[in-house]
Amino acid sequence: MNSFFILKKINNTHYITGRRSEKRLLLFHTMNYQEEDDLNATLIPYPYIAIPPPTQQPSNMELFLSLLHLLCLTSILCGNVSQLVLQLYTRRLRDTTHVQQFLAFFFLINAFVSLGTPWMIVETLVRHWTFGQNACRVYQATAQLGRTLLPYIIVALYVITGMSINPSRKCRIRQSFMSMMFVIIFALLVLFIIIPVIGSSTLDQQIHGNHLPGELYSVMFESFFCVIPFAEEVYTDGVALFVEVLVPIALCTVCALKLKMITKEISTVISINSVNYYLFWISIIHFSTSFWYYFSVETKQWIFDFLPSPMDYRDIICLLPYISSSLTWYPASDLSAFWSLHENHSESPESFPSRNSSRHVRLVVPSSASAYSNCHMPLSSQNTCDV
Repeated sequence: MNSFFILKKINNTHYITGRRSEKRLLLFHTMNYQEEDDLNATLIPYPYIAIPPPTQQPSNMELFLSLLHLLCLTSILCGNVSQLVLQLYTRRLRDTTHVQQFLAFFFLINAFVSLGTPWMIVETLVRHWTFGQNACRVYQATAQLGRTLLPYIIVALYVITGMSINPSRKCRIRQSFMSMMFVIIFALLVLFIIIPVIGSSTLDQQIHGNHLPGELYSVMFESFFCVIPFAEEVYTDGVALFVEVLVPIALCTVCALKLKMITKEISTVISINSVNYYLFWISIIHFSTSFWYYFSVETKQWIFDFLPSPMDYRDIICLLPYISSSLTWYPASDLSAFWSLHENHSESPESFPSRNSSRHVRLVVPSSASAYSNCHMPLSSQNTCDV
């Protein structure tokens, strides 16, 4: 921030305005003054300069949380990026069933989510936003992409995997059509949810001060918090819970049951139950760490009431998505390797008749060689042996 002036002048009168967001407030105050709300709504008859609040020494719990963020950042980047490189190196993206392509998209979004970790490390230590509005939008983009796109990528993996078990020509046409439909769904989610969230991300200004007798304040501190007005007014917690959790969970459950039934009817070289097993763990890890975000403030406080006093429940809520991205790449990598092996074994001889056709090789044999040993003689242009 270039300056810390928060003056608004209307009718030649300076006053302070502020609004405290409770639903989407990701950070919380370290200096809890009783006069804070009154100060943000009180008419001040004189201009003033608000300074940033002093940074206190981090507690042991805050240092531990920062260490967890660093561990998650390392695991997310090393795991997901390495799997992307492995897919490119082994040419798995040439898979015509589109399963590997959606897995690559899954690794890419997970890696993008990790870009929000550095912001949260600093916020855990200083307890207020210090990077400006553009950085606030970048952080909200990383968080919203993980909450909105990852559930539907998991649904796409379930659907495309179920359709790829019977790779007939008709089914492959349906796979291409279904893959295009999921791409359109991703584009709609980005257009109508993610872009409005990024565009509405702003800094919420909060003023803290020590109240003196009368209408005077000895010191005034200004804090900024990254909030989403669009999420509070339009895309509320109830709508987000339905779109980002309930609908994907219902679709994943239906697809998992259908995939279980298909595997009993079709005999394959490699059991598809393993594919269902990997997808099950990806779903469990993601949804078990994401649905806490949509509870009300009172519910969160009641659930996390067991936490010690130096620790706030919002620290746990902000850490859970990074824990998910640091763990889900492991079953996804096993799924990628298993599906590549399955594709190699599922190629039937009827589909590729040229690979099993007989070939004639010319071998050199002397004219006096016996019929039993002519296939082991040096090459010659006069005598041949079919093998």
